[in-house]
Amino acid sequence: MKAARILNKTQSYDVIVVRGFDIAVKMLKRPWLLKKSWLYLTDMPQVLQDYSAEQREQVTQLAHGAARIMCQTEDFRNLWTRLVPDIDTNKLCSYAPLVPDFSPDSPPIANREITAVYAGKFKPAWNTLEMAEQWEKVHQRIPGSHFRVFGDKFNADSPDFVGKMKTALSETIGLEWKGAISREQLQQEMRRTRVGLSWRAESMDSSLEFSTKLLEYGAAGCAAIVNRNPLHESLLGTDYPLYANSASEFLAKLELALTSDEVAQASADRLCTVAIDHTFSNRVETLKKWLELSPRQLLPRAAVREQPLNVLVAGHDLKFFRGLQRCLEASGDFKFQVDEWSGHAKHDTDQSKRKLARADIVFCEWALGNLEWYSHMRLPHQSLVARFHLQERALPYLARSKWDRIDHISYVSDIVRRQGQEAFGFPENRTSVISNYLDPERFYPKKKTGDAKYTLGLIGAVPSRKRLDRALDVLEVLRASDNRYQLRVKGKHPLEYGWISSRHEELQFYRSVLARINSSPLLAHSVVFDPPGDDVNDWFTMVGHLLSPSDFESFHMAVGEALLAGTNPVVWDWPGATEIWGAHLVVGDSGEAARRILEGNTGHDVVLPTAYEASRVVEAWREILIGVSGSQRRSQR
Repeated sequence: MKAARILNKTQSYDVIVVRGFDIAVKMLKRPWLLKKSWLYLTDMPQVLQDYSAEQREQVTQLAHGAARIMCQTEDFRNLWTRLVPDIDTNKLCSYAPLVPDFSPDSPPIANREITAVYAGKFKPAWNTLEMAEQWEKVHQRIPGSHFRVFGDKFNADSPDFVGKMKTALSETIGLEWKGAISREQLQQEMRRTRVGLSWRAESMDSSLEFSTKLLEYGAAGCAAIVNRNPLHESLLGTDYPLYANSASEFLAKLELALTSDEVAQASADRLCTVAIDHTFSNRVETLKKWLELSPRQLLPRAAVREQPLNVLVAGHDLKFFRGLQRCLEASGDFKFQVDEWSGHAKHDTDQSKRKLARADIVFCEWALGNLEWYSHMRLPHQSLVARFHLQERALPYLARSKWDRIDHISYVSDIVRRQGQEAFGFPENRTSVISNYLDPERFYPKKKTGDAKYTLGLIGAVPSRKRLDRALDVLEVLRASDNRYQLRVKGKHPLEYGWISSRHEELQFYRSVLARINSSPLLAHSVVFDPPGDDVNDWFTMVGHLLSPSDFESFHMAVGEALLAGTNPVVWDWPGATEIWGAHLVVGDSGEAARRILEGNTGHDVVLPTAYEASRVVEAWREILIGVSGSQRRSQR
């Protein structure tokens, strides 16, 4: 801790990576260091009930104080959320173990020696003694087989175990104990081995972490015997052929791996695929994005402000702003307070006035009644900025605002700017186009379920302009060819919206759509309405094709979120769709959408356009907010 404190003082690091629970706890005494720390902790208790009251409090403080928490597995992420229910989930990110880059061109299993290998520590929970004892039976049944064991570290907590382990290593027939060797030498040994052993005690099946040895075996092109548990199934699939959860299963699978070239090669190929996904090179881009969003990375060091600007965010619906606010605040340039309105023009005026008194900049999320009110109430030294989404173009609030007291309006897309400017004619030189903030910490690729490629997704089916009927058109065409296709609709069920009953056309539309689902042989039982919730990235694991069939959209966040999550978007040609998302994702009608999905031709580049990367959006807003503040100060001189 002393070294970290001294190094940070001399180098002024932007990020400090902390490995180890005890070290992280010591960081609690240095909150200014914890604030820039990324925690990677696998040595913390992995069962909720194992935490003392003191440890729960420590974990809570770490969760609230750290900049980022890197979770080796999804189960670790879930553990953090259960330990600290109010944790900012944007801090949680996946960071699985890695292996150095390697060539996948390994010698085929058929050309390798009839050899098994174990490398690592000798511990009771890792079944090292049991594996050595089972080997004698294997060696008797398979002439010429060998078991090579590497390592020299024993579990010192159990002297009885150490004695038995050393005896087994020294006296078991067909077992060669090689002691410790370098990582490079071990990799060469494994490249001539058929199968690596990673069978562990049943008590380890609940572990939230997986062994790097699996990746090392995969990089060497050999198979591996591992326990069947949820973690390994998520990595290797339920049909991996060399799972073993008992001594008898271990013995049978070991004999199979040593005698069947086909089974061993299939297992080795599966492991190799997993290892490739966990190489250093494949992690570089992820780390670059994280670093781009780290505190102070948005500005050169010399340009970081000594005193942050106080920004008041006002609006009735702030869901599109929260991620952007977090990144702007992390830059050190801004402090935020929120004036949340209850409607387009409904708010607590006394509260708004109190908060306004402390603001340097007012940021109106949506250019509605909030913009009108603040344009009349803002003080001479303050700046006023608004973000214009879509519905504002048909409402009177901007027209009733005092334009000379609005410093800047930013539109979420070019087509919205054209329509907004056509409707209002706000001074062009005080406008810009900045896309919505797409959060790479909330949306990232996860392993898809087996039937995801046959699953269409729709996020939000209300109002009727979202065109649920078009999604059903596509589903009918697809199910006529393959009855495995289904549609999942994420969000509130249309009839759960109270206002629909008072709008005759909307009500008739949904009654017709729901009757169609229930009466159609192709649609009945193939449309699932999933409840709303902040689990969209998990929902994407079930969805292969995200539909955007609307009559019109301002930007459509769901398309960008799908791209971040590795899901294919299929976008109808609503006004501006090609301009925003590119022609390769856009279809002319439902028939073309169905054909693309059937042919697997849903877009060549399932990646987020560079212009919409989070770091660019944050930087654009930083420049605007600092710019309008500077202009306001100059005008006051």
